[in-house]
Amino acid sequence: MESMAKAWLEFWNGITQAASRETMVASAAVIVVALIVIIAAQLFVLRGRRRKTEERVRRAYETLEETWDLILITDRKGKIEYINKAGEETTGYGREELIGNGRGAWLPWRDDGKLLKEIQDALRSGEPFRASGLGTKKNGETFQADVAVHPVKNDSGAVTQLIFTARDVTRQKKLEDRLHYMARYDVLTGLPNRTYFAHLLKQQIARTNQEKRFVSVMILDLDRFKYVNDVFGFEAGDEVLKWTADKLRATVEKEDIVARLGSDEFGVVHIDHVQPVDAASVVARILDAVLDPVPVEGRELALTMSAGISVHRQDGEDAETLIQNADIALAKAKSLGRNNVQFYSQDINARASEFVFMEKRLFSALKNDEYLVYYQPYHQLTTSKVAGAEALIKWRNTDLGLVSPSRFIPTLEDTGMIIDVGEWVLKTSCRQMKEWGKGKYPHPLSVNLSLIQLRHKYLLNMVSDSLSEFKLNPERLTLEVTEGIFMHDMEFSTAVLKRLKDIGVSISIDDFGTGYSSLSYLKRLPVDNVKIDISFVRDITKDPDAASMVTAITGMARSLNLKTIAEGIETEEQLNVLRLLRCDMGQGYYFSPALPPADFAQYLSGPDGLPTGGPVQLKAAPMKAAPTKTKAATTTKTKTRTR
Repeated sequence: MESMAKAWLEFWNGITQAASRETMVASAAVIVVALIVIIAAQLFVLRGRRRKTEERVRRAYETLEETWDLILITDRKGKIEYINKAGEETTGYGREELIGNGRGAWLPWRDDGKLLKEIQDALRSGEPFRASGLGTKKNGETFQADVAVHPVKNDSGAVTQLIFTARDVTRQKKLEDRLHYMARYDVLTGLPNRTYFAHLLKQQIARTNQEKRFVSVMILDLDRFKYVNDVFGFEAGDEVLKWTADKLRATVEKEDIVARLGSDEFGVVHIDHVQPVDAASVVARILDAVLDPVPVEGRELALTMSAGISVHRQDGEDAETLIQNADIALAKAKSLGRNNVQFYSQDINARASEFVFMEKRLFSALKNDEYLVYYQPYHQLTTSKVAGAEALIKWRNTDLGLVSPSRFIPTLEDTGMIIDVGEWVLKTSCRQMKEWGKGKYPHPLSVNLSLIQLRHKYLLNMVSDSLSEFKLNPERLTLEVTEGIFMHDMEFSTAVLKRLKDIGVSISIDDFGTGYSSLSYLKRLPVDNVKIDISFVRDITKDPDAASMVTAITGMARSLNLKTIAEGIETEEQLNVLRLLRCDMGQGYYFSPALPPADFAQYLSGPDGLPTGGPVQLKAAPMKAAPTKTKAATTTKTKTRTR
């Protein structure tokens, strides 16, 4: 029994041991397979990661190559290891010329030792650095660059590489500089503009408060500049402005400031260590320099300037006030006949307020039918018969009543409203002639032209259209221009008058005898009548010089087959002297003041063309003397007085 049990036990142990060996072999096989799978999987993963890494590197490289910014990588000592395509294009160097060499070939600020030291100090500390500077291309051309330098550190914190990124901002900088320039300077003349002028003036005032010196502000304006643009075009106008700017620069002192404030207006800040009145001599030099002939389209044009002056402290403490007061003084200067200089004063300020006051009301006067046209006759002196009439504008305002032409005509001219108002006067006069024509009114009618109208490009069309509209014979229209007009541009004025004569109208020179060379240029002008200035007629009975001047004018006119008309006849004594001096016609209060259309028609109803009651007995005007004519009125009228 025992032997049987022992034998069974041995048998079972044998079976168990055999099974264990097979299990271990199987397990080992499984482990080996698992390891192989794991290793294979790891190899696959690593290979995938390498591919991804390689793809990422490739994409990064492509990105670096395609970026517009210059990218440069150097070792810690500055030897170039990599430069992208933008770097080649920007610097003009090829990679083979740069890789392995130093970065100094193109690096901005390479000549700026102080800045380079700042970069080195920043990089030693491991901090990025940014700056702007001029880089140099291979061909020697410079370019503006914004550069950032980033240090690359290893695990221990030591700098191993430097990455430079740079952007060529030359165009951007030029644009920024241009915008900055345009914000401060006038592009056409290169002078400071109004804003920068005020800024520079503020700086000078601040310095003046610390030093013993005077600051004067001058505002200067070209007289009749609109005429240059209208006749010759804007390109010629630009050339005139540049010429004027050069004249100003060359005339003022070195430390003075010259600016273009807008259109044809210029500003000067004059610094003086002695006394403020020295500004007057500076302006005088400027006005004298501008008198030089200006070459415009192959011809020489004469220009003049007017100026207003304000002085620091006495006329204002701050820049804005000084500029404003100099502008007010300029307006006064221009109202006195141009080519004039005025210092600011409280009286001028009051006159400037008057200008603003008038301008506001005149702006709507034409639209509101506030203008009137009166007619003053002129007579044959030998027969006293009516020989014609002159159209004179009046203004009746609701608030101001009937306003004197000498008060509102200058404002019309300064604002340019004279163009529209002058056209209205011409058309109204032509319409009136047509009405009178029904009653067989055979006489010519004179309409005044201002200098601004004479230089307007549509003048000829305006005259011919008005005659056509009312179907008038051109011979019945006379256009009057003041003698002073020819002093500005004899050649141009003569050419315009010849074109008007071609239309068929007659031409009269008004205020004759007040110019500098009246008799010498009379024979050159295409005129029909000469109107002797009122100043000679007024003094003809008591001043031998006045009588001599009238004698010379009438004699010259007769030799040229021109008719003479004496203005401002007030007394029979004046009439008799003018007859003796063989003057052809006369106009003035002795005969009649300017009359509204209905009264003028009645005035003409006397027998044989004589006014009712005869010229000597007529007392239509209570005044015994005609209003005194100012110089401004004589040179800038549509008609600035009532005769």
